[in-house]
Amino acid sequence: MRIASVIDWAEIAPGSAGVIGLDVVNTSDVIDTLSVRALGIPASVTMRSDPAELTLFPDAEGRLEVQLGFPDTFPAGSYQVTLVVQGRSSGSTEALHDVEIVIPPRPEASVTARPTLVRTRGRALFEVTVANTGNTALDLALRSVDTDRTLRTSVSPTTLTVPIAGAAVTAVTARGPRQLLGTDQDRPFRLVAEAEGTSAEVTLTLRQRPVFGRGVITVLVLMAILAAWAVAMLVGMREVLGTDPPTRVAPASFFAASDGESVGRNTDAGAGDATGAAPAGAVSKDGLLPVGVGATITGTVQGADDPAGVGRLNVDALRESNEGLVLVSSAASQADGTYTLSGLFPGEYLVRISSPGYETVWYPAGTEESGATPVQASAQEVTEGVDIAVPGEPASIAGNVSTGDVEDVAVTVTATPTWAADDLLPVEVETGADGQYELTDLVAPGTYELTFAANGYEPTSITETVLGGQERLALDVTLGTGAGTITGIVTDGTGGLGGVEVSTTFDGEEIVVGTPTIGQIGRFVLSDLPTPGTYVLTFSKDGYAAETVVVDLGAGESNTDVNLALTGGAGTIRGHVVDESGAGVGGVEVSAGGAGTTSTTTLTAGDVGAFVLPGLEATGTLTLTFTREGYVSASTPVDMTEDPPSDITVTLAELYGTIQGQVTDSDGGIAGIRVEATDGSTVYRTTSTATGSAGTGSYLFPDLPPGTYTVTLVRDQIAVTTAIVQVEQGAATDQDLPLAEAD
Repeated sequence: MRIASVIDWAEIAPGSAGVIGLDVVNTSDVIDTLSVRALGIPASVTMRSDPAELTLFPDAEGRLEVQLGFPDTFPAGSYQVTLVVQGRSSGSTEALHDVEIVIPPRPEASVTARPTLVRTRGRALFEVTVANTGNTALDLALRSVDTDRTLRTSVSPTTLTVPIAGAAVTAVTARGPRQLLGTDQDRPFRLVAEAEGTSAEVTLTLRQRPVFGRGVITVLVLMAILAAWAVAMLVGMREVLGTDPPTRVAPASFFAASDGESVGRNTDAGAGDATGAAPAGAVSKDGLLPVGVGATITGTVQGADDPAGVGRLNVDALRESNEGLVLVSSAASQADGTYTLSGLFPGEYLVRISSPGYETVWYPAGTEESGATPVQASAQEVTEGVDIAVPGEPASIAGNVSTGDVEDVAVTVTATPTWAADDLLPVEVETGADGQYELTDLVAPGTYELTFAANGYEPTSITETVLGGQERLALDVTLGTGAGTITGIVTDGTGGLGGVEVSTTFDGEEIVVGTPTIGQIGRFVLSDLPTPGTYVLTFSKDGYAAETVVVDLGAGESNTDVNLALTGGAGTIRGHVVDESGAGVGGVEVSAGGAGTTSTTTLTAGDVGAFVLPGLEATGTLTLTFTREGYVSASTPVDMTEDPPSDITVTLAELYGTIQGQVTDSDGGIAGIRVEATDGSTVYRTTSTATGSAGTGSYLFPDLPPGTYTVTLVRDQIAVTTAIVQVEQGAATDQDLPLAEAD
């Protein structure tokens, strides 16, 4: 079994399918049914083949179209897939084809909330779920957007890392301005989740109730009416009972019950009751104070080496107590490194940075609690400038560098810090044979400029930022090759020759330059040539024999030593070789003079059958001879005394013939019968098949030399039917064979 494919690399977007075509040749001696399977793909990937099974004669060729479908959330990256083609017949061998499948990143997220509407007088709490519906892990930043700017909102946490197909939850609180009277008022705002390449949002609504609703106002009005009625009654009764003495002492039962120690004791207003209960409006010493009442500490978290801000680090505020240090407040640094600790009781606090991948640092630069300096926080004031530099654990950056079709190219990868680091040298490595590289022991956190350089390629740079202890996978890089140059001098054997046309082609585009006739006579320059590539240079000038030179240029290579001499008095013949149907025939040897001293071969790709014979003497008559296996050789004379012909056409007749037909019995065509053909010296074998030009029972013997052949049907090693067939040059002979019953 043999397979071939022009596809060894494919990029397939998640949620779609890609098709890989396989050209299959049955190299066995029997008809075989072939199928394909894939190795190296998970169960979530769908695969189907068109056709599902392919039946081929021996040495016959067919095509399988393999379709691979990847789900929406299939992780981005590069995957090696092996396609295995195998037949059903015993002893059939497997054929393998490796394909690199690249799944590009498709970041996508969705945001949902429970509930999306909260009815309250003041503070509302929403639980928001952020789901990763893409195929790459997301680092999301969360923020609330209030277009009316009437709400005070907070999000905790403000950053989330969500794996593929995962979800994370954040809490959103909202508080609106107090309203005494009126009806419920809706105050909508949006929570936006943003990551590189995607964003999602959900609308939340705070339905705020007034302090005094309609029911309360109605009750107050009724109470006012009752109070007015009571006053009227009291005044009336006083007028009626004005002669009665007033009573100044209330019965003891009118006072609220209290313990024995407090009965009859007078208390000053504001001193609280005798039980020691906290007065109304008192604030607990535990937890955080309301916004606008407590103290606030702000600052920036920076890298110990790279002064840029570092995000997503835990910042803690701790205070001394009788039981030791107590954690009062925590916050995460923003993307620019800034942080805010608010709602603190006035007093002294220790500020600490602690996160995985980083050393624990106590403000301002202590590694232990004993080295910390307290920060004074004052009520309703913001203490700014509490900045901390934090060192991280060494990080690494790995990635892949592609150099196109050229293999085993040594690419130098250099990581240079982007900050002023006089004492920090760049880190340099070389890629392996597979293009992979890894930069280790990088100072973190920090931003590095990665430079990729290789001989013959244009250097490329990217910027990557690493966090403490991070093993970062950088984006794949493809190096573009540098332009190549071909230079040299054309002479007439004694000195430079001007006016020579130097031409070549690349991807069907012709490139032509000429040699100067003054100054650097005969010198030519072909610059800005794509590399790597093979260039066929043709040098031509009236009155001189044209010359052809083949130059191979590697990646970014320049060849500055292409020198040659043109001889005068020669001509060039151009033409085409075709078969009897008019199609071009490639691989035909064309020779001039009958002795093969000047020869060429017709093209097998592009302008198939075309040929060029340069450097022929322009005197007398030449004989061109055309030969190729499987065709009848041909010759044609060419008169060189006049202008050489610009395009001659020669037709070659096919040398071989064909025997074809159908094996039948009383019920019609029958497959699976062995058929043999022999000319007395060579035996050709095949088997009738269920498919073919004649239908079931078809057989075919192609490429037979002309002559007389005996065609035989063989069943159970016994010849049961024989026919004599005459094969003619370039012709197809039909011979049906009835299957006789064996004795």
